[in-house]
Parts: sequence; C-alpha cells; structure tokens
Amino acid sequence: MVMLNDVERKDGADLPGGEDRRSNPHIRAIFDSACKLTEPFFDPAQGWGGQSLTMYARQALREAYPELTQQDTALLFAAVQRHHRSLQIK
Repeated sequence: MVMLNDVERKDGADLPGGEDRRSNPHIRAIFDSACKLTEPFFDPAQGWGGQSLTMYARQALREAYPELTQQDTALLFAAVQRHHRSLQIK
C-alpha cells in the first residue's frame, strides 16, 4: 500500500489529474508575510510564565489582515501553525 503525505506521494508518482488543486490564492499570496509576522509567537524561547504565545498569533493575523473572513483567518492560522511546528521538529 502506498501512503500519502500532505504534499506528495511516497513513490514519487503524480497524483491523479496532475494539476494543482490547491485553492484560496488570496491566502497563498499572504502566507509568507503571515509566517514572518507570527514567527515570534511560535518561538519556543519566547513565552509568558512558561506558556506559549500562540494564541496571540491569531489576533496578530486578524489585525494585520482585517479583510479576511473568520474562516480565512482560521485557515491561514492553521497553515502558519503547521509551518512553524514543522520548523521546530527539524
């Protein structure tokens, strides 16, 4: 059985269809700047009384991108959170 990860197949073959199925280009356009904006909130060296500051990252995204809907903000936050956690694992 071939396992899939978030990005590609383990056997290197293209997924059926071969086209880019990702959506939300308006979120993709701001993803890099959102990662830079929220980086301090995901820094393990930062914290308040030993607690993570990630809850403030969502607020920072809402303030920086007020044009996003609640759903878009949640989607962006989830993507940014995955990005920062993947960097911490390495």
